[in-house]
Amino acid sequence: MPLLDVNGQTIYYELIGEGVPALILHGWMEIGRDHIGLAERLAAAGYSVILPDVAGYGQSIPPKRTYPDDFYQRDAAVMGEFLAALLALLGRRDAHIFGFSDGGEVALLLGIEYAHLCRSVTAWGAIGAFDQSLCDHARRFSFPTTWVTPTIIAKHPDQDVISWVGAWVEAFCAMVAAGGDVSLSRADQITAPLLLMLGERDGLNPVEAGRRFVEKAAARRGVLRQFRTFPEVGHAIHEQVPEAFYSAIFDFLAKVDGR
Repeated sequence: MPLLDVNGQTIYYELIGEGVPALILHGWMEIGRDHIGLAERLAAAGYSVILPDVAGYGQSIPPKRTYPDDFYQRDAAVMGEFLAALLALLGRRDAHIFGFSDGGEVALLLGIEYAHLCRSVTAWGAIGAFDQSLCDHARRFSFPTTWVTPTIIAKHPDQDVISWVGAWVEAFCAMVAAGGDVSLSRADQITAPLLLMLGERDGLNPVEAGRRFVEKAAARRGVLRQFRTFPEVGHAIHEQVPEAFYSAIFDFLAKVDGR
């Protein structure tokens, strides 16, 4: 079982395929293999896919999952150091970064704080900043916790997964109370090509907020920026319209890699 210790945090990962590295960061309550569809598509196209369980999820323990008020920044630091260590082992310089939802927020932060490791950044279901209306929305959709199914719980053995709901919401709303800026104010520090995608019915990630992020990122001239929206689609674009999702990704990669 491939594991790396990153400053005391165990990170479990899989490597799929051979070629240019591509890191996929999953969302809240997920594990890496929830994105095996994208991983297999990328591997078939000649990429070496790095598919980790983000710190504290799935098999990436100990320590177990927690939600401090800065958990996005904490996760970016851990996963950035993980990526640096793994790329060194692979003899590679950089990787394409992909992230969904919470993993998308981390991907955007990696594009800023670990820019030298990022060949490109693709995020969906992420916007880099949140306001009070989104805190209120998070409280509404998170409770009651009946949506946390036995299947979800089984992905994270020996952890109190139900308690994560309240912990996540309180941390998220604490971020909002502190101003709500995760990465928006520094979006122009992303030096790699950027693709941001949102479903037009994503209640937690409004299209106008995503457009604002990409416009801020576009202040860095001469770097590819793409913003794609999907009508009649909610948060999980990759599940609801998979072929349109894959098409957007591979169109973007063709521009970045020239293939």
